[in-house]
Amino acid sequence: YLRENVPSHQEAYADDFLALGGTPLSFLRTIDDDLTTTSVAVFGQANWRFAPNWTATFGLRYTDEDKDYRRSTSTFSNLPALIGTFAFEADDSWNALTPSVSLQYALDDNQMIYASANRGFKSGGFNGRANSSAEVSSFDPETVWTYEAGWKFASANRRLLGSITAFHSEYKDFQARVSEVQNPGAPIPTFAFPVLNAAELSIDGIEFEGTALLGEGTRLSGQLGLLDAEYDKFVDPRVVVDPTLSSLHDHVPFSPEVTARIALSHSFLLANGGMLTVGGDASYRDDVWLSVDNRDVLKQDAYTLVGLFSTWDSPEGNWQVRAGVRNLTDRVYKTDGQEFSSVGNIQTAYYGWPRHFYLAVRYNFF
Repeated sequence: YLRENVPSHQEAYADDFLALGGTPLSFLRTIDDDLTTTSVAVFGQANWRFAPNWTATFGLRYTDEDKDYRRSTSTFSNLPALIGTFAFEADDSWNALTPSVSLQYALDDNQMIYASANRGFKSGGFNGRANSSAEVSSFDPETVWTYEAGWKFASANRRLLGSITAFHSEYKDFQARVSEVQNPGAPIPTFAFPVLNAAELSIDGIEFEGTALLGEGTRLSGQLGLLDAEYDKFVDPRVVVDPTLSSLHDHVPFSPEVTARIALSHSFLLANGGMLTVGGDASYRDDVWLSVDNRDVLKQDAYTLVGLFSTWDSPEGNWQVRAGVRNLTDRVYKTDGQEFSSVGNIQTAYYGWPRHFYLAVRYNFF
């Protein structure tokens, strides 16, 4: 059971952003949102060892989710045409059965292979960026079937651990937020950013993970992910008006084709029985688009992040002190992006942490 209430108050100023006939326009918009989500779920799982080395797992979940949303906006300006208030309320509920099934086979004490199928569910909702009645809209739930197969293994002495996983996901009614101009011929056009059940989407991927003990106290680990994400269908009503907009959906957002990470650490046993560990890691992320509409300003080119750390563990094992640096090369990179309708057609990017140092102290009571 989950009950969550998320209130929000925003104020948007744009006195230096708008002008009409060379005359600056004042602009202030206040926005108040209140979303209450109530989710109730019942689920169960059973394991069945039907033969030596074979295990089947069956799961079933029922989810019922209700959303109650309220929004009000007020606009103030020295241009009377912009002054106004708007409010709307919406309430709806959705439910879904999401089964899962998996089959495992133990090749020996150090290896197993498996296959699984799972259905996922994401409830519907309402356009949380509506500033006029024309922008009020709702959208349906999004569902996904994911099929996965893999191999997990370890060497006899446990100094090498690894796994290989391949998966295929099929999304239906993919929830896509897009941007559209509502009155392109007006002196001051307005923009809307509705969420559409626009797409059918397929994602194929393969992941490799491994850890190796290279010597006494030396550990090497790595991960590699390869991804191929494509729209099977994208229904966008804007394309009827402007066919060139179809090119905005060439790339699925947040789907880098290659991700990778490598880490190396070495532990030293101290004379008093404590442990000192030093290490570092490097992670790579391929080109990625940060919005459904593939805007150039909301694209992040491939980048690599490097980190270093040192950890001290007390002889008794209850104290730990860790210090390090993240983003050693001070790489500038975007992690997310949004398009806002509150003040014109603005694209906003969010950036990852710059180079920073940290110190953490932990005490274990048990």
